[in-house]
Amino acid sequence: MLSPSEYDHLCDQLMTLYDELDQAIINDMVRRMMRMGKATDATAWQVKQLQESGLLYDDILSEIASRTDATEAQVRSLFEDAGIQSVRNDNRYYKAGGLEGIVRLSDAALQTLNAGYVKCNGNLKNLTLTTANTAQEAYLRACDLAYMEVSTGTMDYGTAIRRAVESAASEGAWVLYPSGHRDRLDVAVRRSALTGVGQTVRQLSVINANDMGCDLMEITAHAGARPTHAEWQGQLVSLSGKNAGRKIDGARVYSLKEIGYGTGDGFGGWNCRHDWFPFFEGISSRAYSDERLKELNARNIEYDGKMYTEYEIDQMQRALERDIREKKRKVSAADTAVKNAPDEVTAKQMSDMFTKESVKLKKAEKKLSDFLGQTGNLPDSTRVWVNGFGRSTAQKAVWANRRTELMKDLTSKDFNDIIPLKGKLSSADVRKWYVAHDKKIPELIDRSKSIEEQARQACELRNTFRTQARDLMEDQAARSVLDKTDPNQSFEELVKGKMERKNMSYDEAVADVLETATKTRKSVNKKFGLE
Repeated sequence: MLSPSEYDHLCDQLMTLYDELDQAIINDMVRRMMRMGKATDATAWQVKQLQESGLLYDDILSEIASRTDATEAQVRSLFEDAGIQSVRNDNRYYKAGGLEGIVRLSDAALQTLNAGYVKCNGNLKNLTLTTANTAQEAYLRACDLAYMEVSTGTMDYGTAIRRAVESAASEGAWVLYPSGHRDRLDVAVRRSALTGVGQTVRQLSVINANDMGCDLMEITAHAGARPTHAEWQGQLVSLSGKNAGRKIDGARVYSLKEIGYGTGDGFGGWNCRHDWFPFFEGISSRAYSDERLKELNARNIEYDGKMYTEYEIDQMQRALERDIREKKRKVSAADTAVKNAPDEVTAKQMSDMFTKESVKLKKAEKKLSDFLGQTGNLPDSTRVWVNGFGRSTAQKAVWANRRTELMKDLTSKDFNDIIPLKGKLSSADVRKWYVAHDKKIPELIDRSKSIEEQARQACELRNTFRTQARDLMEDQAARSVLDKTDPNQSFEELVKGKMERKNMSYDEAVADVLETATKTRKSVNKKFGLE
């Protein structure tokens, strides 16, 4: 028997290997898209597309092959560890029943354990190999769509290739079943491994129970059980069926058929975390009282003002975690696209995608955090982890989200509020910020002062805003040129210049400094679409 909590983290290490494969496939697709270039000659482009799709297929098979030894070793270790832990847990109940317990596995038990490993390993291989076909088809669909959108003038190349990258991140590593049903690779692998190990250790428990002469088994119980499973969790089962229908220690005794043993949606079926352990009539006491079972199925968790069962809350958390994994894949794909972009224009498009997806990711993470805070559930980092989304990508995603927040109402923010953007703004954004702040100068001047003092304040404020604007510029080479060709001038220099150029008196020049403090060059404003 394995406990529900042991089932929860049964596949964590194995999933790491398949997450690596998943992201490797997506990144390979994205890199090839970046190499496709713009669609000019249709025939040449289609030939290159087919060549790249063939290479992608071969690369995926190579990626799978390179991980075969590691995954087979991990699967074997998974089954061996689960078998040992299962026997160790069952022995507690055998010893409590006055028996010695299982000292060593019988030949039948060993054969069952090995057969379970071989079957599961084969299933995982078959599942994984279908990803080469689904990824190749997804790549071709994405490239075909991008070509059609560009060639028909529906959208520009940058937008089309961005959409293709988004498609690759969403459609990359999928498993296709003979029925036509599809699952993401991580979902399919987790289900297959969890189901395979679970079925094997339950068979081990049955073999050991028969060897020990034990007919009754108690089913484990956990909060968040499927409604159909909640009916019989915590109850007793008769392996032979001879005790079915009885009431023992307040529990109803079920037959194997009644709990759906051996079926996909019953006890021990797909993703089932229930297990069973030996129960000896007259000696054993039930591990789960009726009161405790009612608590497990109660609608007693509040979220956003509504009450839910733990099963419902568990399903909601899984959905939020899947959403985060999906968004992390898109962020990682965009990061790969930026690094492999063929030109600056495409790199900018991919960088914009990275920022957009990073903002979505942070919102999804915030939503999960709020959910956990309201419900009291614990976070499960293994269910939101995505290979390729390491510390570097995470930090860039955090900054992209922060930058988006800082850019909101940019022109209304003081320089100190946007210091993180220093040296990171485009010339157009810098100009917008500068013009908006330059217009605020009249509001910041002390009108109780003399005209000369007001003019001095205006000059100082304008120089401050000009310096701050240039500090914000990403293009610091251009900034260096501006500092030389259009440097800040002191109040005295401005007044002197006006007196000489415009033949003004001192008082007229001072007044002109005050009057023109909020006037910016129209030619520059027009260049950046501000006039």
